[in-house]
Amino acid sequence: MIYLSIVIPVRNEEKFISETLQALINQDYPKDRFELLVVDGRSTDNTQHAVEKFMSEHQDVTIRFLDNPGYLSSRARNIGVREAKGQLIGVIDGHVYIPNDRLFRNMERLKEENNALCLARPAPLDVPGLKEGVPFWIAVARKSWLGHSRNSYIYSDLDGFVDPMSSGFAYDRSVFEKVGYFDESFDAAEDVEFHFRLKQAGIMAYTAPDLLIYSFPRESLWSLFRQQVRYGTGRARLARKHIKGLTKETPIPALIFLFFAVLPLIVIISLKFPLIGMIYAGMMSLYWVTLLITGFKEALNRKRFLPGILVSLGIWITHMGLGWGFLKHFPCRQKSVLGITH
Repeated sequence: MIYLSIVIPVRNEEKFISETLQALINQDYPKDRFELLVVDGRSTDNTQHAVEKFMSEHQDVTIRFLDNPGYLSSRARNIGVREAKGQLIGVIDGHVYIPNDRLFRNMERLKEENNALCLARPAPLDVPGLKEGVPFWIAVARKSWLGHSRNSYIYSDLDGFVDPMSSGFAYDRSVFEKVGYFDESFDAAEDVEFHFRLKQAGIMAYTAPDLLIYSFPRESLWSLFRQQVRYGTGRARLARKHIKGLTKETPIPALIFLFFAVLPLIVIISLKFPLIGMIYAGMMSLYWVTLLITGFKEALNRKRFLPGILVSLGIWITHMGLGWGFLKHFPCRQKSVLGITH
């Protein structure tokens, strides 16, 4: 009897999906107790072929390939959840690094021992073996104290119940009867919005180092910026739909983006009011000094120096991307999808 269903939302993951599936079927867990549901958002590469080839080579494992005509991860999650047969339903990306073969056993054990309706997992970006290059230093930037929310447990080694907002990934199927499904109007942060509803319903998440799954960092500063714009958009939609989801930290990147955006205006104003220009220059200097100190400190902790500049830039781009994404979409009217939002 299937106990665990793993939903894998994908789109154009031809390069990595076979490796992820291999890590999942290599788990030290009875093969008749889990299923893998690959939900493909109409990939334009050979993702479908790669999955079907893998399925044909591993017919002793239950793997299903499902179509996602809505493309978005939020729709893929709902398709997978509705098709899942297990009591515990987890969502894992198509490109992750699973460090051992005990993940599935740990998921079942921790859920049952703690009567948990939601499990959360640490998801650090410092993938083992990644020691140099732009992706490594982007991972360092994102893990720094300026690179992610202080309320997030995504880099934590805590063992216990936590706020589900930042790192929930697996759910008892009864959860969806209580709070509904993922909101398909979200292109990003649909999991955060879903976890907000869990929190409102009094459902906390159990997290532990035994649930660790590494996520891969972005490969360039430009791809980091695009990722953070999507995250910023997700935060804006969350704030519009649930005003209580707007934390004190949420608007900070937007304020930083505006601070940089008004630079040309400040230059013009300072021609007549030099004091304003001096104050602005002082604040700008303070911001960059803080970024540079943080960046070089992180680099020195890893016995390097010059990559501190890259770390600082990574933090700045994270702020600017989140800020632009938030400002671009916060004024927009939030749509809701009948039967999806609750």
